[in-house]
Amino acid sequence: MTVTEEQFRKTLGLFPTGVTIVTTSPQGGQDIGITISSLASLSLSPPQILFCLSKQSKTMPVFKESPYFAINILSESQSRLSDGFAKHVPLEWEKVDTYRHLPTGCLLLSDTLGHIICERGAIYDGGDHEIIIGRVMDLSVTSSALPLIRQKGQYLTTQPIHIEPACERAYRKSSSF
Repeated sequence: MTVTEEQFRKTLGLFPTGVTIVTTSPQGGQDIGITISSLASLSLSPPQILFCLSKQSKTMPVFKESPYFAINILSESQSRLSDGFAKHVPLEWEKVDTYRHLPTGCLLLSDTLGHIICERGAIYDGGDHEIIIGRVMDLSVTSSALPLIRQKGQYLTTQPIHIEPACERAYRKSSSF
């Protein structure tokens, strides 16, 4: 069976993913950031993450050169930021509320759920993408807001689901209230 790019996108679009903006600050260069949904935990010991970036991305050369990057985990109110960083036009940084992670110089976005600051590790071939490994150096939780989620090309957020403990459900099924 041949899988088309459209089928692949449509099927994988069913899987909800968190939305992040990965930033880096090259020495002597302009800060860059890009919206990424392909973030995954790789290792607990040592703590490592990975994300994937298109080989065609104009930001790829900067990520290959910069020693550090920061993952900004977006909240439900930051879909405009996600859209802005996903476009292929220069971003007007002065319109974005930011601050610096002083040890690395990475730019952090304000009002996110949290940040993961990484030292860039290996970069591996992943077809039309590169797989970028990051060694986690620092992290912070900055908000308890709901996360920004993407599924089927739309932004969503989460809501808690109340699940009764198994023994309580079994008791209720057996009783005659």
